Amino acid sequence: MKSSHKKYITMKRRTPITNFIFHMMTIVMKIRGIFRNKKEEVLLTEIKKGNVVLDYGCGIGFNTIPAAEIVGEKGKVYALDIHPLAIETVEKKISKKGLVNVDTILSNLDTGLPDESVDIVLLYNVLPMIENRPALIKELYRVLRRGGIISVKSGSGVNLYSRMKIETKDLERFMVESGPLELRKKIGKYHIFAKIDRRLDK
Repeated sequence: MKSSHKKYITMKRRTPITNFIFHMMTIVMKIRGIFRNKKEEVLLTEIKKGNVVLDYGCGIGFNTIPAAEIVGEKGKVYALDIHPLAIETVEKKISKKGLVNVDTILSNLDTGLPDESVDIVLLYNVLPMIENRPALIKELYRVLRRGGIISVKSGSGVNLYSRMKIETKDLERFMVESGPLELRKKIGKYHIFAKIDRRLDK
């Protein structure tokens, strides 16, 4: 089956890492990936068939592929990354697997997606690398449907890819204040936040 994915390209505000560093990071990610259950990481969000998922900072597609397999042909997965090689890698994987429900987005911040069009955002090993974190959360909040989920992976390991750091203890406060979002559950290094609409409280 031939993949029919599209590529959305938005303006970059920051240059991605060099290809050499990306390849080095890919090696590290593949080694770490051996010890990760990528499908279980996605299932923590209570994902189901027909959902629309945004894998923000998709990298080489560790979570993109299982998410696409879970949501099925009636669902959709958007795989976004700043690096062209990441997008190229994901596109090769979805083509090889014959997945037709994945679209790739080349961007470092804006998604280009409609308001309230996404059920679940996967934000794994990404936040420390974002310069303007409040702007990112504002964008993710915009595209999330009411009650939609942002699943964030925290922990010191994510800081290996960036000089910028965010401590796990500060993550919950930052996400709640930047949304509004509320923490639904925490499972190890995974924080599950839900979008709340304060307009309904007025």
